Amino acid sequence: MELNERQWRALGAICDTFAPGTGGAPSASEMGVPRVLADALDMNPREPDRKQVAQLLSLWDTRLLTALGGGGLDHFSALPPERREQVLLSWCDSRLPQRRAAFQALRKGALLFYYMVPVVPGEHGARSPVWDAIGYPGPLGPPENAPPKAIRVLGVDRDTDLECDVCVIGSGAGGGTAAGVLAAAGHDVVVLEAGDYYDDGDFDGGELEGYGRMYMYGGGAATNDQSVGLLAGSCLGGGTTVNYTTSFRTPDDVRAEWASHGVPGFAGDEYGRSLDAVCERLGVNQEHNSPSSREQVLHRGLADLGWHVDSMPRNVRGCDQGENCGY
Repeated sequence: MELNERQWRALGAICDTFAPGTGGAPSASEMGVPRVLADALDMNPREPDRKQVAQLLSLWDTRLLTALGGGGLDHFSALPPERREQVLLSWCDSRLPQRRAAFQALRKGALLFYYMVPVVPGEHGARSPVWDAIGYPGPLGPPENAPPKAIRVLGVDRDTDLECDVCVIGSGAGGGTAAGVLAAAGHDVVVLEAGDYYDDGDFDGGELEGYGRMYMYGGGAATNDQSVGLLAGSCLGGGTTVNYTTSFRTPDDVRAEWASHGVPGFAGDEYGRSLDAVCERLGVNQEHNSPSSREQVLHRGLADLGWHVDSMPRNVRGCDQGENCGY
């Protein structure tokens, strides 16, 4: 997005209000977050959405909009941090869904990229001091001696004729499963996937580049009111490539609810056997699920509240518990 000076000033002030930098950590602007956030907005193919953001940033640093947020008659960028926080919180708690949606989008964008930017801009690759402040050692990097890619894909960059019995659109959990079942039944299947193909040697653990390469809209998709983020894979394998490998069977009460809507098969034995087959094919187990330090904090909180806590079943086998699983 090509922003003017006023828009950049507004975006920088917003990001710095969410992430002002404390305890020796730099602010969001010092980490280049406004630029990264603007680049991420470019990944949204919907021009009306991009225009809405630009219009909001054009108005944000005006005295009128600041006054409407309870900030007085100053420009938002000229307010002290505590008053900027009050203005943003007025958007968070607004009775207008559009203002709440704008707050959620700005909050998620500013904080997500603040913790993901790997290096300090202009300091010759110096790693993020934000990571040091939260005790994050950084991504592991690509694995050594990664095996060659097992799938040979056909890149289509011009009009191409292909013959098949079935064309499956999308290679994620639904499309991939359908293609596998149909191919096993003897059908000639073509799987059409918009995203690129990534495998072991491409996975370095870097969040910022990973979101940009492998997630729809760079990970910024959400419901219309921004209340729920939608993390969808945009690569070969779709959500099965970027998920956390958590593999829950459909709960019995959910199956019963689905059956009550006119599809009794969900509550039957055949559906249960299908779940068994999927879990067997994926190798679902509870032996490779060491909780990370983040999840250990969540575990302690749930235990203190007396809430149910259990290990996650995951479709992972042979995963090092110290370096990869649980990292």
